[in-house]
Amino acid sequence: MSRYQYDTIIIGAGIAGLGVAAILAKEGRQKVLLLERHPQTGGRLMNFPDFPSPGWKLDVGLHFIELGPKSAASELGQRVGREIPWPVYSETVQFFQEGGWKSLAELVPMDKDDRDFFRQIVGEIASLTDTEIEAWDNRSLEDWLERNIPQASLKELFRDMGMIMTTIPNSREMAAGECLFIARENLRKNKQVLASSYPKNGMAGLVTPLRRVLEENGGEIRLNCPAQEVIIKEGKVLGVKIPKAIPGYPEEFRIIETDFITAARAVCALPIYQLDNILDLHPETSSLPPWWIKRIQDIRHEVTGLVGYMIGLKEPITDRLCFFTSLKTPHAGLPFQGLPASNFDPGVAPPGKQLLHTDVVCDYSMVRDKFQRLRLLDLMWQDVQEMFPGIEGRVEWKLPYYVAGCDGLARKPGLVGNFKPDVKAPGIENLYFAGDTYRGRGLATNAAARSAMLCADLILKGL
Repeated sequence: MSRYQYDTIIIGAGIAGLGVAAILAKEGRQKVLLLERHPQTGGRLMNFPDFPSPGWKLDVGLHFIELGPKSAASELGQRVGREIPWPVYSETVQFFQEGGWKSLAELVPMDKDDRDFFRQIVGEIASLTDTEIEAWDNRSLEDWLERNIPQASLKELFRDMGMIMTTIPNSREMAAGECLFIARENLRKNKQVLASSYPKNGMAGLVTPLRRVLEENGGEIRLNCPAQEVIIKEGKVLGVKIPKAIPGYPEEFRIIETDFITAARAVCALPIYQLDNILDLHPETSSLPPWWIKRIQDIRHEVTGLVGYMIGLKEPITDRLCFFTSLKTPHAGLPFQGLPASNFDPGVAPPGKQLLHTDVVCDYSMVRDKFQRLRLLDLMWQDVQEMFPGIEGRVEWKLPYYVAGCDGLARKPGLVGNFKPDVKAPGIENLYFAGDTYRGRGLATNAAARSAMLCADLILKGL
């Protein structure tokens, strides 16, 4: 019998934490404990059925999964024996410019020579090796464009696609390596530079199968249970402290008393900007190397934020199967994203009604300030009304929301690929990490899914 209560304790039940837990429970036959501070699993993919009223299924924020059935998120489900249902792919991307919606073809017109060169360059991207892509991880998309694309119209086309891939408006701040990787995977798997889809039942369609696999294979989930500290001594994780419940006494006026759960290893499936909640990151006292702590401190706020509205419409405002975007909105002056989710899966809205996800992308510092959030919400609603004329009269409800750290680490030069923190902690033999702020390429959810599979494989191999 093991001297530990669990083989693995995983902290954080987003798609990365759920993915690691499901793989270890199913493939490794491990005794797994998953800790989650919220009352449900999912993390930034939480989904709320019959909210804010019966018939609606509401995600936490806007999510659109690159490559859909051919994505890393779908691969993670297949890895544990679950097929994720994907209704349809997006047919187009619509850009708001000069008072109306335009397709990429209308936005960036190309003559025959441009089209021939475009076919040539996407063929070259599709044939890139991992090593060739990694060489561009510390350089900007603009650097790559200046070296590879002479035509101004095609440069603009790639800048527009780069903004969608990175949610960064300036191509000099987009990591070329990450843009090339995303484009290569899309071209190889779907013969398009970028294709996305929305799963059936919203983000619950990704999260629920992983949770069921974990539970079916003996895994345990404790909700409303925020881990207090990962205990490390002499270069080894001993276990995790969790809070003792003391009903009726306000938490802000007391120091939390804890219980201790032992484990053979721990996985921190929290983003790097939350690591100091569970790990001692003081260089004088931490078991982790000072160079690693400094790296985490240096990049922890290199993330983006979202401020927006989830909108329930009494009748549809659009029938398009598309992703709406803008490089810079007229009023908020920020990149905009919009998704008519119920056009992809009618089941997320009551019959005849429409669920519209919207947001603007902003700096982490802006989304953390409640007064800035309120200011942005007011400006953004002016943008939405201008982009979708007549929407005000169709609104049944609108829910303002914000997300700090929407896409993991910002996909900037020096923050992607092997520049991201590894999923294995340096100097600690049994401490691991998983999530979109750690090693793992791709857009948001796919980066987290790749990270989960990489982390689980290291554990299963005993590395």
